[in-house]
Amino acid sequence: MSQEANQVASLLGALPELTPETQRELERLAKTPYFDLPRVQNCHLFLEECRLGNACSRVVGDSGVGKTAAAKAYVKRIKNISVDEYAVYVLLPPNCTPKGVYEEVLKALGFTYTKGNISVLRNRTRQTLTSRKVSVLLFDEANHLKRDALGEMQYLEEAEVVRSIVLIGTDRLDALICQDEQVQRRYPRYQYGRVSSDELKDLVELWEATVLCLPVASNLTTQKPFNLIKSSTGLCIGKMDELLRRAARKALISGEPKISYKVLKEVAGQF
Repeated sequence: MSQEANQVASLLGALPELTPETQRELERLAKTPYFDLPRVQNCHLFLEECRLGNACSRVVGDSGVGKTAAAKAYVKRIKNISVDEYAVYVLLPPNCTPKGVYEEVLKALGFTYTKGNISVLRNRTRQTLTSRKVSVLLFDEANHLKRDALGEMQYLEEAEVVRSIVLIGTDRLDALICQDEQVQRRYPRYQYGRVSSDELKDLVELWEATVLCLPVASNLTTQKPFNLIKSSTGLCIGKMDELLRRAARKALISGEPKISYKVLKEVAGQF
């Protein structure tokens, strides 16, 4: 196998060498952009109402609509407006157990050692959240919680170590929460939906001008490329962002000054 790989590598030769300028552009395009869009502002207003009212909530929406970006931006905004308290973003793994909840919270707080039984982890988490004045915990991919792990949210609520807990996920989170009427009542629902076709066109234009910034305009809002973007992303901002940045990177690596329809179609086929 190794000999075969060596033969193929020898036949193809070295990979094309990129200029320093192209490498810088690729690094720039690898960073996820953020814009304070009205839909993000509305979501943050809802979260602030919950935080200031010492209430919990859930943010529900399809994959790729921008929930994660909105949540991370909210964490930064809390940090900017207050020196006395801050928010922590926690990404939950699949089939997250009660113990897993605390392990992930501690990791998000910067701990590298998260060993111990559930009682030890629970106490360590409670003490750390209190000492660091964490006011909001945002659990992304909360639909990954196992049913008994949802009970740990109640423990954190009743221990009053944070002012607000936010669960973020897809419709599967609704299915989980609705199994318990009390939990459902404590976590009011905010729907983070898809954008309209007109909104998507405005966003594509914004992305091309301020995120992609290629040497030559790609004119992505003209009918043919826009229809491809629309059908490939399903009106989801996150998917649109990933598609356009990936297509821009492919164009730059290929030495093209803009995103051609051929490149866009090839990348869209990967979605």
